[in-house]
Amino acid sequence: MTLTRSVPMPWLAALALAAACSLSSAARAETLSAEQAVGRAASQNPTLRAALLEAAAARQAVAAEQGARKPVLSASVTGRYAETLGGTDADATRTVDKSVASSVALQYTTDVGTALEVGASTGTSWRTIAGGPIASGTFGPNYDAEAHVSARQPLLRGAGTDAQLAPVVAAQASAVAAERDRDLAASQTALDVLGAYWELWYAEQAIAVQEQALAAAQRQLADARARAEVVGTGTRVDVLQFSTTAASIADALSQARASRAAKAIELGRALGMSPEQAASLAPTGEPPSLGAVPTAAALTRAMSERSQELAALRADLEAQRARLRAAEDADQVRLDLFATASVGTLWVNEPATGLSLQGGRPAFGVLGGIDLELPFGGGRASAEAARARTQLAAAEARYQARADAIAAQMSSLRVSLVAAADQVALAVEAARMAGELAEAERQRLKLGIATSSDVVQAEQTLREAELRRLRAVVTALTSRFELDHAAGALLERFASVLSRRSS
Repeated sequence: MTLTRSVPMPWLAALALAAACSLSSAARAETLSAEQAVGRAASQNPTLRAALLEAAAARQAVAAEQGARKPVLSASVTGRYAETLGGTDADATRTVDKSVASSVALQYTTDVGTALEVGASTGTSWRTIAGGPIASGTFGPNYDAEAHVSARQPLLRGAGTDAQLAPVVAAQASAVAAERDRDLAASQTALDVLGAYWELWYAEQAIAVQEQALAAAQRQLADARARAEVVGTGTRVDVLQFSTTAASIADALSQARASRAAKAIELGRALGMSPEQAASLAPTGEPPSLGAVPTAAALTRAMSERSQELAALRADLEAQRARLRAAEDADQVRLDLFATASVGTLWVNEPATGLSLQGGRPAFGVLGGIDLELPFGGGRASAEAARARTQLAAAEARYQARADAIAAQMSSLRVSLVAAADQVALAVEAARMAGELAEAERQRLKLGIATSSDVVQAEQTLREAELRRLRAVVTALTSRFELDHAAGALLERFASVLSRRSS
């Protein structure tokens, strides 16, 4: 019997080094469930964070528009000092006037456009005369006071709640749209995280499949080498056959580990982590069962009731309608009724009688009229109103187009999900039969009635069938998540996790 010396193969050393690195990474791996991954993304994902901030800004815009409608209080205090000269050189006079005045007014515009103002003013004045032939001295102080009430009611432009509340209504609709966009971003974030998470799970399972196949190939290689070199019942061809298979599996294992690293980085990106931090991520658990495939009628109802994207578009339409109402109001003639009533009095400090009311009673005044403003040639407002109508029509067309696209997308996803469920069942059965075939071929090889090629082919079929089964499971799961996302149900599935971590 001739003994041959086995030669170490380069791929074995490379594989040993890769295995050592894999064990080092596994020792410091950070395992997390799918729910934990979604929860972490809710607090760290920058895209979702931006959507949350935009929703907050939209709510602040509503507060700003509501604040603009609150009453305004204005007040002022002024002082005056003025000197005047008069007369000739012989009887020159210098007159000094001093006064202090204050005023306060409260202004408010009602929801129907009535502009109201209530105000009061008061003042004190002194006059000093020096020189000249007339008596010199200081006169005063004299006091005056006035109160007024005014109202202006638009009859055309600016009249009614549509005109006055349009900015508030538009801001509220924009806030609703921003909140629905936030929900859509949260759902999309959950979809991205779940897709990346289960892709990483598949990559890890693929590594396990390749590692098991490599271990089996190495055992078969060792057995073939023993039969050829020790027992003498084997051939050099069997050794080379199993050696080539082991080398091929080792290459596939190396590629699987590289794919696993890439999938971990992709999951880390969705979680807002750096590539270095993401390298340690590891999924845990098995794919969940999400229940039966929804019916087409249930999906249609879900789309109309729960689709965040369509809800955001409907809110945008409401904002466009509010802007159109404001633009059409600005395109009208301005015709206002106005009226002001006032009462005033003056107290004069007379040298003989002291402080006295001039005229014996206050003075009253009433002012009223009509203001008309009529632009010639249509003006800018007419063009702005036409533009707003066109923009609303375009927005309605976009809404209908997007609703049709989402309905078609959900129908397609449902078909894909049904097919994926069938593929899972077929892949499970194929993997079971492939396992039985591989075991039968291994037993036949031990009995000497099968060749190494038969075993290698059966083992490869088993490995491919198991990978197809895992891929079918992940495809079915991600297809269901995509369908739930399009129908607006994915956010509800993870609402508690997202709201708890993003608040």
